[in-house]
Amino acid sequence: KLNAERKAVFGAIDTHLLGTSRITTTNNCVPWDMVAVGRRFIFGFNVVIGLKTETELADVFGVYQYANREFQPLGLEMLENATFLEEFRNLYKYYKNTQFVKFAVRGPHLFMVFRVGKSASDIKTFKWLLDEENDSLSYLDNRSDHEYTYPPQQEFGWKRATRDMQVPGKYPHISIEDKVFVETIGGDLTIKVENNTESGRGILAEPVADKDQSLDDSEIHYAVLDNLILLKIKPYQEPDYRYFLFNTKLRTAQRLDALAEACVLLPDSQGLIFPHGFYLQTGASKLFDNGLRNMQFEKRLASPNGEDFLYVFYNREDGTYLLLSYNLIAQRVDNPIICHGYALFEDGELCYFRADEEPKKHHAVQIWQTPYVAPDYELPVTQDSALYKLGNKEIVRAMAEVQEVLTLVGKEDSYAGLYLDLIKRTTTLADAYHWLRDPAAQALAEPLAAIQQTATAAVDEFDKVRSIRKSTAETTQRVLGQADELRARIARMPDVTEVNDYVRLLAELRAARG
Repeated sequence: KLNAERKAVFGAIDTHLLGTSRITTTNNCVPWDMVAVGRRFIFGFNVVIGLKTETELADVFGVYQYANREFQPLGLEMLENATFLEEFRNLYKYYKNTQFVKFAVRGPHLFMVFRVGKSASDIKTFKWLLDEENDSLSYLDNRSDHEYTYPPQQEFGWKRATRDMQVPGKYPHISIEDKVFVETIGGDLTIKVENNTESGRGILAEPVADKDQSLDDSEIHYAVLDNLILLKIKPYQEPDYRYFLFNTKLRTAQRLDALAEACVLLPDSQGLIFPHGFYLQTGASKLFDNGLRNMQFEKRLASPNGEDFLYVFYNREDGTYLLLSYNLIAQRVDNPIICHGYALFEDGELCYFRADEEPKKHHAVQIWQTPYVAPDYELPVTQDSALYKLGNKEIVRAMAEVQEVLTLVGKEDSYAGLYLDLIKRTTTLADAYHWLRDPAAQALAEPLAAIQQTATAAVDEFDKVRSIRKSTAETTQRVLGQADELRARIARMPDVTEVNDYVRLLAELRAARG
Protein backbone atom coordinates (compact mmCIF):
# COMPACT_ATOMS: atom_id res chain seq x y z
CA LYS A 1 0.00 0.00 0.00
CA LEU A 2 2.84 2.39 0.82
CA ASN A 3 4.42 1.66 -2.55
CA ALA A 4 1.14 2.42 -4.33
CA GLU A 5 0.84 5.73 -2.48
CA ARG A 6 4.46 6.57 -3.27
CA LYS A 7 3.81 6.02 -6.96
CA ALA A 8 0.69 8.16 -6.80
CA VAL A 9 2.57 11.02 -5.12
CA PHE A 10 5.76 11.02 -7.19
CA GLY A 11 4.48 9.54 -10.40
CA ALA A 12 5.66 6.20 -11.66
CA ILE A 13 6.49 4.63 -14.98
CA ASP A 14 6.23 0.88 -15.26
CA THR A 15 7.96 -1.11 -17.95
CA HIS A 16 5.52 -2.31 -20.61
CA LEU A 17 5.30 -2.92 -24.34
CA LEU A 18 3.94 0.01 -26.34
CA GLY A 19 3.93 -1.57 -29.77
CA THR A 20 5.91 -2.54 -32.83
CA SER A 21 6.89 -0.38 -35.77
CA ARG A 22 9.27 -0.59 -38.73
CA ILE A 23 12.29 1.29 -39.99
CA THR A 24 12.62 1.39 -43.75
CA THR A 25 16.03 1.78 -45.37
CA THR A 26 16.77 2.73 -48.98
CA ASN A 27 18.84 -0.39 -49.66
CA ASN A 28 18.76 -3.96 -48.44
CA CYS A 29 21.05 -4.05 -45.43
CA VAL A 30 21.93 -5.81 -42.19
CA PRO A 31 21.41 -3.38 -39.27
CA TRP A 32 24.01 -3.31 -36.49
CA ASP A 33 23.07 -0.57 -34.04
CA MET A 34 21.06 2.57 -33.36
CA VAL A 35 21.50 5.57 -31.06
CA ALA A 36 19.26 8.41 -29.92
CA VAL A 37 20.25 12.04 -30.50
CA GLY A 38 17.49 14.02 -28.82
CA ARG A 39 14.26 13.06 -30.62
CA ARG A 40 16.20 11.88 -33.63
CA PHE A 41 18.26 8.75 -33.95
CA ILE A 42 20.91 7.31 -36.22
CA PHE A 43 20.48 3.84 -37.68
CA GLY A 44 23.74 2.05 -38.49
CA PHE A 45 23.94 -0.82 -40.95
CA ASN A 46 26.08 -2.55 -43.56
CA VAL A 47 25.13 -2.81 -47.23
CA VAL A 48 26.53 -5.31 -49.71
CA ILE A 49 28.15 -2.88 -52.12
CA GLY A 50 28.24 -5.12 -55.19
CA LEU A 51 29.65 -3.30 -58.22
CA LYS A 52 29.97 0.07 -56.47
CA THR A 53 33.55 1.31 -56.23
CA GLU A 54 33.04 3.64 -53.27
CA THR A 55 31.07 3.36 -50.03
CA GLU A 56 28.93 6.39 -49.38
CA LEU A 57 27.55 7.70 -46.10
CA ALA A 58 24.04 6.52 -47.04
CA ASP A 59 25.40 2.97 -47.36
CA VAL A 60 26.14 2.93 -43.63
CA PHE A 61 23.89 5.43 -41.86
CA GLY A 62 20.32 6.63 -41.87
CA VAL A 63 18.90 9.47 -39.76
CA TYR A 64 15.28 9.35 -38.58
CA GLN A 65 12.85 11.44 -36.59
CA TYR A 66 11.09 9.56 -33.81
CA ALA A 67 7.59 10.83 -33.06
CA ASN A 68 4.32 9.15 -32.10
CA ARG A 69 6.08 5.80 -32.18
CA GLU A 70 6.83 6.19 -35.86
CA PHE A 71 10.15 6.61 -37.69
CA GLN A 72 10.32 9.30 -40.35
CA PRO A 73 13.45 9.31 -42.56
CA LEU A 74 15.47 12.53 -42.63
CA GLY A 75 18.46 13.61 -44.65
CA LEU A 76 22.05 13.03 -43.54
CA GLU A 77 22.77 16.71 -42.88
CA MET A 78 23.48 15.89 -39.22
CA LEU A 79 26.54 13.89 -40.31
CA GLU A 80 27.74 15.95 -43.27
CA ASN A 81 30.82 17.44 -41.70
CA ALA A 82 33.53 17.99 -44.32
CA THR A 83 36.35 16.56 -42.20
CA PHE A 84 34.30 13.54 -41.19
CA LEU A 85 33.24 12.82 -44.78
CA GLU A 86 36.84 12.84 -45.95
CA GLU A 87 38.02 10.59 -43.11
CA PHE A 88 35.03 8.30 -43.65
CA ARG A 89 35.92 7.84 -47.34
CA ASN A 90 39.58 7.22 -46.48
CA LEU A 91 38.61 4.57 -43.96
CA TYR A 92 36.76 2.52 -46.56
CA LYS A 93 39.45 3.26 -49.15
CA TYR A 94 42.43 2.03 -47.13
CA TYR A 95 40.78 -0.78 -45.13
CA LYS A 96 39.24 -3.30 -47.51
CA ASN A 97 37.07 -5.15 -44.96
CA THR A 98 35.73 -2.14 -43.08
CA GLN A 99 32.43 -2.82 -41.33
CA PHE A 100 30.33 -0.62 -39.08
CA VAL A 101 29.68 -2.40 -35.75
CA LYS A 102 28.55 -0.05 -32.99
CA PHE A 103 27.52 3.30 -31.56
CA ALA A 104 29.04 3.89 -28.14
CA VAL A 105 28.06 6.77 -25.85
CA ARG A 106 30.77 7.65 -23.34
CA GLY A 107 29.77 10.67 -21.28
CA PRO A 108 28.94 13.55 -23.66
CA HIS A 109 30.64 11.83 -26.59
CA LEU A 110 29.38 9.49 -29.27
CA PHE A 111 31.81 7.04 -30.87
CA MET A 112 31.09 5.44 -34.23
CA VAL A 113 32.98 2.16 -34.14
CA PHE A 114 34.19 0.36 -37.27
CA ARG A 115 35.84 -3.02 -37.46
CA VAL A 116 38.77 -3.01 -39.89
CA GLY A 117 40.37 -6.42 -39.30
CA LYS A 118 39.64 -10.03 -38.41
CA SER A 119 39.65 -9.43 -34.66
CA ALA A 120 36.92 -7.59 -32.75
CA SER A 121 39.68 -5.42 -31.27
CA ASP A 122 40.81 -4.21 -34.72
CA ILE A 123 38.78 -1.02 -34.75
CA LYS A 124 38.73 2.59 -35.84
CA THR A 125 36.42 5.17 -34.28
CA PHE A 126 34.97 8.58 -35.10
CA LYS A 127 34.30 10.81 -32.12
CA TRP A 128 31.39 13.27 -31.91
CA LEU A 129 30.07 15.65 -29.27
CA LEU A 130 26.40 15.05 -28.44
CA ASP A 131 23.98 17.97 -28.19
CA GLU A 132 20.70 16.25 -27.40
CA GLU A 133 18.87 19.48 -26.59
CA ASN A 134 19.31 20.61 -30.20
CA ASP A 135 19.16 17.11 -31.73
CA SER A 136 22.62 17.61 -33.21
CA LEU A 137 26.21 16.37 -33.30
CA SER A 138 29.57 18.13 -33.58
CA TYR A 139 32.42 16.17 -35.13
CA LEU A 140 35.67 16.06 -33.14
CA ASP A 141 38.25 13.62 -34.54
CA ASN A 142 39.23 10.07 -35.53
CA ARG A 143 42.19 9.84 -33.15
CA SER A 144 40.38 8.79 -29.98
CA ASP A 145 40.33 5.00 -30.28
CA HIS A 146 42.02 4.78 -26.86
CA GLU A 147 39.02 6.50 -25.25
CA TYR A 148 36.64 3.81 -26.43
CA THR A 149 36.96 1.49 -23.44
CA TYR A 150 34.84 -0.72 -21.21
CA PRO A 151 34.50 -0.50 -17.43
CA PRO A 152 36.05 -3.20 -15.18
CA GLN A 153 34.29 -6.49 -15.83
CA GLN A 154 34.39 -7.49 -12.16
CA GLU A 155 33.54 -4.71 -9.72
CA PHE A 156 35.61 -6.26 -6.96
CA GLY A 157 39.18 -7.40 -6.45
CA TRP A 158 40.37 -11.00 -6.36
CA LYS A 159 42.79 -12.09 -3.64
CA ARG A 160 45.08 -15.05 -4.16
CA ALA A 161 45.26 -17.69 -1.45
CA THR A 162 48.72 -18.05 0.08
CA ARG A 163 50.58 -20.84 1.88
CA ASP A 164 49.93 -19.36 5.31
CA MET A 165 46.22 -20.04 4.72
CA GLN A 166 46.83 -23.79 4.53
CA VAL A 167 45.51 -25.97 7.36
CA PRO A 168 47.55 -29.21 7.69
CA GLY A 169 46.04 -32.57 8.54
CA LYS A 170 44.95 -35.87 7.06
CA TYR A 171 42.90 -33.93 4.50
CA PRO A 172 44.58 -30.49 4.39
CA HIS A 173 42.78 -27.51 2.89
CA ILE A 174 42.91 -23.76 2.32
CA SER A 175 40.99 -21.65 4.83
CA ILE A 176 39.22 -18.69 3.23
CA GLU A 177 38.92 -16.30 6.18
CA ASP A 178 37.69 -19.23 8.35
CA LYS A 179 34.37 -19.16 6.49
CA VAL A 180 34.85 -21.77 3.78
CA PHE A 181 37.57 -24.33 3.11
CA VAL A 182 38.87 -25.50 -0.26
CA GLU A 183 41.23 -28.19 -1.54
CA THR A 184 42.02 -29.95 -4.83
CA ILE A 185 43.80 -33.06 -3.54
CA GLY A 186 42.79 -36.71 -3.57
CA GLY A 187 41.35 -36.57 -7.07
CA ASP A 188 38.71 -33.91 -6.60
CA LEU A 189 38.09 -30.25 -5.90
CA THR A 190 36.24 -30.03 -2.59
CA ILE A 191 34.51 -27.13 -0.84
CA LYS A 192 33.88 -27.59 2.88
CA VAL A 193 31.99 -25.60 5.49
CA GLU A 194 33.79 -27.14 8.48
CA ASN A 195 37.43 -26.66 9.39
CA ASN A 196 37.86 -30.42 9.71
CA THR A 197 41.01 -31.94 8.23
CA GLU A 198 40.11 -35.42 9.49
CA SER A 199 37.50 -35.78 6.75
CA GLY A 200 37.67 -35.21 3.01
CA ARG A 201 33.92 -34.72 2.70
CA GLY A 202 32.43 -31.37 1.70
CA ILE A 203 29.26 -29.75 0.40
CA LEU A 204 30.53 -29.76 -3.19
CA ALA A 205 33.06 -31.95 -4.98
CA GLU A 206 34.22 -32.15 -8.60
CA PRO A 207 36.87 -34.39 -10.16
CA VAL A 208 40.19 -32.85 -11.19
CA ALA A 209 42.46 -33.87 -14.06
CA ASP A 210 45.60 -34.52 -11.97
CA LYS A 211 44.77 -36.77 -9.03
CA ASP A 212 48.27 -36.56 -7.55
CA GLN A 213 48.48 -32.78 -7.12
CA SER A 214 49.34 -31.23 -3.79
CA LEU A 215 47.73 -28.29 -2.03
CA ASP A 216 50.44 -25.98 -3.41
CA ASP A 217 49.79 -26.92 -7.03
CA SER A 218 46.35 -25.38 -7.47
CA GLU A 219 45.70 -21.68 -8.00
CA ILE A 220 42.95 -20.32 -5.75
CA HIS A 221 41.56 -16.78 -5.75
CA TYR A 222 38.66 -15.44 -3.71
CA ALA A 223 36.56 -12.35 -3.05
CA VAL A 224 34.45 -11.78 0.06
CA LEU A 225 31.32 -9.71 -0.55
CA ASP A 226 29.36 -9.62 2.72
CA ASN A 227 27.47 -12.94 2.87
CA LEU A 228 28.89 -14.14 -0.44
CA ILE A 229 32.32 -15.60 -1.15
CA LEU A 230 33.37 -15.94 -4.78
CA LEU A 231 35.98 -18.54 -5.64
CA LYS A 232 38.17 -18.69 -8.74
CA ILE A 233 40.08 -21.98 -8.83
CA LYS A 234 42.43 -23.52 -11.39
CA PRO A 235 43.50 -27.07 -10.47
CA TYR A 236 46.99 -28.19 -11.46
CA GLN A 237 47.60 -28.64 -15.20
CA GLU A 238 44.12 -27.49 -16.17
CA PRO A 239 43.76 -24.65 -18.71
CA ASP A 240 40.65 -22.94 -17.34
CA TYR A 241 39.51 -21.48 -14.06
CA ARG A 242 36.41 -22.79 -12.34
CA TYR A 243 34.16 -20.27 -10.62
CA PHE A 244 32.05 -20.93 -7.54
CA LEU A 245 29.74 -18.93 -5.30
CA PHE A 246 29.48 -19.77 -1.60
CA ASN A 247 26.74 -18.32 0.61
CA THR A 248 27.89 -18.11 4.23
CA LYS A 249 24.32 -17.80 5.50
CA LEU A 250 22.87 -20.76 3.63
CA ARG A 251 26.18 -22.66 3.74
CA THR A 252 25.72 -23.71 0.13
CA ALA A 253 28.06 -23.61 -2.86
CA GLN A 254 27.40 -23.74 -6.58
CA ARG A 255 29.43 -23.73 -9.78
CA LEU A 256 28.94 -20.41 -11.59
CA ASP A 257 31.30 -19.98 -14.53
CA ALA A 258 29.24 -17.01 -15.74
CA LEU A 259 31.28 -14.94 -13.26
CA ALA A 260 34.25 -15.23 -15.61
CA GLU A 261 32.70 -12.97 -18.24
CA ALA A 262 31.33 -10.12 -16.16
CA CYS A 263 30.05 -9.64 -12.63
CA VAL A 264 28.66 -6.33 -11.41
CA LEU A 265 27.57 -5.25 -7.94
CA LEU A 266 23.92 -4.42 -7.40
CA PRO A 267 23.04 -1.15 -5.63
CA ASP A 268 23.03 -0.95 -1.82
CA SER A 269 25.12 -4.15 -1.66
CA GLN A 270 22.08 -6.26 -2.50
CA GLY A 271 24.10 -8.79 -4.44
CA LEU A 272 25.53 -9.53 -7.88
CA ILE A 273 24.27 -9.37 -11.45
CA PHE A 274 25.89 -11.01 -14.46
CA PRO A 275 24.87 -11.86 -18.05
CA HIS A 276 23.22 -15.12 -17.02
CA GLY A 277 21.27 -13.95 -13.97
CA PHE A 278 21.63 -12.46 -10.52
CA TYR A 279 22.34 -13.61 -6.97
CA LEU A 280 21.33 -11.67 -3.84
CA GLN A 281 22.88 -11.57 -0.39
CA THR A 282 19.75 -13.25 0.99
CA GLY A 283 20.29 -16.27 -1.27
CA ALA A 284 17.52 -15.37 -3.71
CA SER A 285 18.72 -15.92 -7.26
CA LYS A 286 17.65 -16.45 -10.84
CA LEU A 287 19.57 -17.79 -13.81
CA PHE A 288 18.62 -17.04 -17.40
CA ASP A 289 18.96 -19.76 -20.01
CA ASN A 290 19.66 -17.24 -22.76
CA GLY A 291 22.49 -19.11 -24.47
CA LEU A 292 24.63 -15.96 -24.65
CA ARG A 293 28.40 -16.16 -24.37
CA ASN A 294 31.28 -13.68 -24.16
CA MET A 295 29.09 -10.83 -22.94
CA GLN A 296 30.92 -7.77 -21.61
CA PHE A 297 29.52 -5.28 -19.14
CA GLU A 298 29.15 -1.94 -20.91
CA LYS A 299 27.19 0.45 -18.70
CA ARG A 300 24.73 0.96 -15.87
CA LEU A 301 21.81 3.39 -16.11
CA ALA A 302 19.82 4.54 -13.06
CA SER A 303 16.27 5.82 -13.20
CA PRO A 304 15.76 9.23 -11.55
CA ASN A 305 13.49 7.70 -8.90
CA GLY A 306 16.35 5.54 -7.61
CA GLU A 307 14.23 2.41 -7.92
CA ASP A 308 15.30 0.88 -11.23
CA PHE A 309 18.74 0.14 -12.67
CA LEU A 310 19.48 -0.95 -16.23
CA TYR A 311 22.56 -3.11 -16.83
CA VAL A 312 23.80 -3.30 -20.41
CA PHE A 313 25.99 -6.18 -21.62
CA TYR A 314 27.45 -6.46 -25.11
CA ASN A 315 29.08 -9.09 -27.32
CA ARG A 316 31.83 -7.50 -29.41
CA GLU A 317 31.90 -10.37 -31.91
CA ASP A 318 28.30 -10.44 -33.11
CA GLY A 319 26.93 -7.14 -31.78
CA THR A 320 24.36 -8.67 -29.41
CA TYR A 321 23.09 -6.58 -26.50
CA LEU A 322 21.58 -7.88 -23.27
CA LEU A 323 19.52 -5.40 -21.23
CA LEU A 324 18.73 -6.38 -17.64
CA SER A 325 16.47 -4.07 -15.62
CA TYR A 326 16.74 -4.56 -11.84
CA ASN A 327 14.15 -3.21 -9.41
CA LEU A 328 15.54 -2.21 -6.02
CA ILE A 329 12.29 -2.76 -4.11
CA ALA A 330 11.06 -5.97 -5.75
CA GLN A 331 14.69 -7.18 -5.94
CA ARG A 332 14.29 -8.96 -9.23
CA VAL A 333 14.96 -8.69 -12.95
CA ASP A 334 11.97 -8.67 -15.26
CA ASN A 335 11.84 -9.03 -19.04
CA PRO A 336 15.50 -9.50 -20.06
CA ILE A 337 15.89 -7.98 -23.53
CA ILE A 338 18.20 -9.50 -26.14
CA CYS A 339 18.70 -7.30 -29.18
CA HIS A 340 21.22 -6.05 -31.74
CA GLY A 341 20.70 -2.36 -31.21
CA TYR A 342 18.68 -0.01 -29.05
CA ALA A 343 17.92 3.67 -28.55
CA LEU A 344 16.66 5.17 -25.30
CA PHE A 345 14.85 8.51 -25.50
CA GLU A 346 14.41 11.17 -22.81
CA ASP A 347 10.81 10.14 -22.06
CA GLY A 348 11.96 6.59 -21.26
CA GLU A 349 10.77 5.04 -24.51
CA LEU A 350 13.10 2.26 -25.57
CA CYS A 351 13.32 1.16 -29.20
CA TYR A 352 15.25 -1.96 -30.13
CA PHE A 353 15.59 -4.40 -33.01
CA ARG A 354 16.81 -7.92 -33.62
CA ALA A 355 18.80 -8.26 -36.81
CA ASP A 356 18.36 -10.98 -39.41
CA GLU A 357 21.29 -12.50 -41.23
CA GLU A 358 19.65 -11.75 -44.57
CA PRO A 359 19.75 -8.13 -45.78
CA LYS A 360 16.36 -6.44 -46.10
CA LYS A 361 14.74 -3.00 -46.33
CA HIS A 362 12.10 -3.21 -43.61
CA HIS A 363 13.29 -3.74 -40.05
CA ALA A 364 10.91 -4.51 -37.17
CA VAL A 365 11.42 -2.40 -34.03
CA GLN A 366 9.80 -3.05 -30.67
CA ILE A 367 8.93 -0.01 -28.54
CA TRP A 368 8.79 -0.25 -24.75
CA GLN A 369 8.01 2.27 -22.05
CA THR A 370 10.64 2.20 -19.31
CA PRO A 371 11.34 4.23 -16.15
CA TYR A 372 14.72 5.33 -17.56
CA VAL A 373 13.74 8.90 -18.35
CA ALA A 374 16.13 11.83 -18.58
CA PRO A 375 17.07 13.46 -15.23
CA ASP A 376 15.14 16.62 -16.11
CA TYR A 377 12.05 14.77 -17.34
CA GLU A 378 9.10 15.90 -15.22
CA LEU A 379 6.45 13.55 -13.90
CA PRO A 380 3.21 14.77 -12.27
CA VAL A 381 3.67 14.95 -8.48
CA THR A 382 1.46 15.69 -5.47
CA GLN A 383 3.39 18.26 -3.49
CA ASP A 384 0.94 18.59 -0.59
CA SER A 385 1.48 14.98 0.50
CA ALA A 386 3.48 14.10 3.61
CA LEU A 387 5.38 11.54 1.53
CA TYR A 388 6.51 14.27 -0.88
CA LYS A 389 8.42 15.97 1.93
CA LEU A 390 10.38 12.78 2.58
CA GLY A 391 11.57 12.39 -1.01
CA ASN A 392 11.12 9.50 -3.41
CA LYS A 393 14.63 8.05 -3.11
CA GLU A 394 14.43 8.03 0.70
CA ILE A 395 11.22 6.01 0.59
CA VAL A 396 12.61 3.66 -2.06
CA ARG A 397 15.66 2.87 0.09
CA ALA A 398 13.49 2.22 3.15
CA MET A 399 11.13 -0.04 1.22
CA ALA A 400 14.06 -1.99 -0.22
CA GLU A 401 15.35 -2.63 3.30
CA VAL A 402 11.88 -3.60 4.51
CA GLN A 403 11.70 -6.07 1.62
CA GLU A 404 14.95 -7.65 2.84
CA VAL A 405 13.39 -8.08 6.30
CA LEU A 406 10.35 -9.78 4.73
CA THR A 407 12.67 -12.06 2.78
CA LEU A 408 14.45 -13.05 6.00
CA VAL A 409 11.12 -13.72 7.71
CA GLY A 410 10.47 -16.37 5.08
CA LYS A 411 13.80 -18.12 5.68
CA GLU A 412 14.14 -21.39 7.56
CA ASP A 413 16.14 -21.86 10.75
CA SER A 414 19.05 -23.27 8.74
CA TYR A 415 19.83 -19.73 7.58
CA ALA A 416 22.88 -18.85 9.71
CA GLY A 417 22.29 -15.99 12.15
CA LEU A 418 18.70 -15.57 10.99
CA TYR A 419 17.25 -14.09 14.17
CA LEU A 420 20.28 -11.91 14.85
CA ASP A 421 20.01 -10.54 11.32
CA LEU A 422 16.33 -9.80 11.86
CA ILE A 423 17.09 -7.95 15.08
CA LYS A 424 19.89 -5.98 13.45
CA ARG A 425 17.91 -5.00 10.36
CA THR A 426 14.72 -4.01 12.18
CA THR A 427 16.75 -1.94 14.64
CA THR A 428 18.59 -0.20 11.80
CA LEU A 429 15.32 0.55 10.02
CA ALA A 430 13.77 2.08 13.13
CA ASP A 431 16.84 4.25 13.74
CA ALA A 432 17.46 5.34 10.14
CA TYR A 433 13.86 6.00 9.08
CA HIS A 434 12.04 7.56 12.02
CA TRP A 435 9.13 8.48 9.75
CA LEU A 436 8.10 4.80 9.51
CA ARG A 437 6.05 5.48 12.65
CA ASP A 438 3.88 8.02 10.82
CA PRO A 439 0.40 7.06 9.60
CA ALA A 440 1.38 8.39 6.16
CA ALA A 441 3.95 5.58 6.01
CA GLN A 442 1.30 3.01 6.97
CA ALA A 443 2.90 2.88 10.46
CA LEU A 444 5.36 0.25 9.26
CA ALA A 445 7.33 0.66 12.47
CA GLU A 446 4.70 -1.38 14.35
CA PRO A 447 5.00 -4.67 12.43
CA LEU A 448 8.77 -4.19 12.32
CA ALA A 449 8.82 -3.87 16.11
CA ALA A 450 6.75 -7.05 16.40
CA ILE A 451 9.23 -8.90 14.17
CA GLN A 452 12.07 -7.61 16.32
CA GLN A 453 10.42 -8.81 19.54
CA THR A 454 9.71 -12.24 18.09
CA ALA A 455 13.28 -12.57 16.83
CA THR A 456 14.69 -11.54 20.22
CA ALA A 457 12.57 -14.14 21.99
CA ALA A 458 13.64 -16.81 19.52
CA VAL A 459 17.38 -16.19 19.88
CA ASP A 460 17.80 -17.97 23.23
CA GLU A 461 15.66 -20.93 22.23
CA PHE A 462 17.31 -21.20 18.85
CA ASP A 463 20.79 -21.19 20.40
CA LYS A 464 19.83 -24.31 22.35
CA VAL A 465 18.48 -26.05 19.27
CA ARG A 466 21.51 -25.06 17.22
CA SER A 467 23.84 -26.40 19.91
CA ILE A 468 22.06 -29.75 19.82
CA ARG A 469 22.17 -29.87 16.03
CA LYS A 470 25.85 -28.98 15.97
CA SER A 471 26.65 -31.67 18.51
CA THR A 472 24.66 -34.20 16.49
CA ALA A 473 26.42 -33.24 13.27
CA GLU A 474 29.85 -33.48 14.90
CA THR A 475 29.01 -36.90 16.33
CA THR A 476 27.77 -38.07 12.93
CA GLN A 477 30.96 -36.91 11.24
CA ARG A 478 33.08 -38.61 13.90
CA VAL A 479 31.20 -41.90 13.49
CA LEU A 480 31.44 -41.73 9.70
CA GLY A 481 35.17 -41.12 10.03
CA GLN A 482 35.55 -44.11 12.34
CA ALA A 483 33.56 -46.27 9.93
CA ASP A 484 35.72 -45.18 6.98
CA GLU A 485 38.88 -45.92 8.95
CA LEU A 486 37.56 -49.33 10.03
CA ARG A 487 36.57 -50.29 6.47
CA ALA A 488 39.99 -49.24 5.21
CA ARG A 489 41.70 -51.30 7.92
CA ILE A 490 39.59 -54.35 7.09
CA ALA A 491 40.43 -53.96 3.40
CA ARG A 492 44.16 -53.94 4.20
CA MET A 493 44.03 -57.03 6.45
CA PRO A 494 44.96 -60.47 5.10
CA ASP A 495 42.35 -63.21 5.08
CA VAL A 496 40.86 -63.63 8.56
CA THR A 497 40.87 -67.25 9.73
CA GLU A 498 40.50 -66.98 13.51
CA VAL A 499 37.05 -66.74 15.11
CA ASN A 500 38.30 -64.20 17.65
CA ASP A 501 39.35 -61.87 14.84
CA TYR A 502 35.83 -62.05 13.37
CA VAL A 503 34.30 -61.33 16.77
CA ARG A 504 36.61 -58.38 17.37
CA LEU A 505 35.85 -56.80 13.98
CA LEU A 506 32.10 -57.32 14.44
CA ALA A 507 32.32 -55.67 17.86
CA GLU A 508 34.07 -52.65 16.36
CA LEU A 509 31.43 -52.39 13.62
CA ARG A 510 28.63 -52.52 16.20
CA ALA A 511 30.37 -49.85 18.26
CA ALA A 512 30.68 -47.60 15.22
CA ARG A 513 27.03 -48.17 14.31
CA GLY A 514 25.91 -47.25 17.84
